[in-house]
Amino acid sequence: MGRTKTDARREAFLDAAQAVFQELTFENASMSAIAERVGSSKATLYRYFASKEVLFLELVRRSAKEHGEPLMPLLQRSGGVEAGAELPVAAMQAMSSLDPTRDVSESLKEFGRGILKTFHTPQRLAVRRMVIAAAVDPTIGKLFYEQGPMKALKYLERYFAATIASGRLREADPRVVSRHFQGLLTSEVHDVGLLNVRTSLSDRQIRAIVDRAVDVFIRAYEGPRR
Repeated sequence: MGRTKTDARREAFLDAAQAVFQELTFENASMSAIAERVGSSKATLYRYFASKEVLFLELVRRSAKEHGEPLMPLLQRSGGVEAGAELPVAAMQAMSSLDPTRDVSESLKEFGRGILKTFHTPQRLAVRRMVIAAAVDPTIGKLFYEQGPMKALKYLERYFAATIASGRLREADPRVVSRHFQGLLTSEVHDVGLLNVRTSLSDRQIRAIVDRAVDVFIRAYEGPRR
């Protein structure tokens, strides 16, 4: 019973910390504010976490383990990942459209729409801002990158390697190709999202943004005509 209560209190502190970090930013948040959110004392909070940095790093680890996102990304609470999964459910659904035997343009459009619809949201962008602010500690930045963006890019690399090998795309380094596509996909919305200018997109906007990105990508990497 004691262990259960201890675990529950620890999770309560983590939940409160996520809310406070999002509201006040990492730099402005305090251990006192986090403790107050739970109705506890700062002394009790320090028995669980030695510092604000330790608390935030644990929050990143928990969120990365539960959600594993690129684009981040600490991700949306309601999104879960099945045991052993490398990426969140929404990301895996988007990845499933990357079939090297299908038309490349259509596969990338379906994938791109799924990614923007899932990750260009107020909540996910807020969490991404929080991680960026805390990434002054390279340990946090590296952990978040490895648990989210890097895993997604590895999926893209494998897909592009297969499409290049089949002649559907011209010869190129799959690693570079995956990053070029990621850049095109987010080029119209990256800054306005992170800077809190436009954090929501309609389905119509998403479709138009993705269509333009894929059009440019195909023009750059299209394989030899048969």
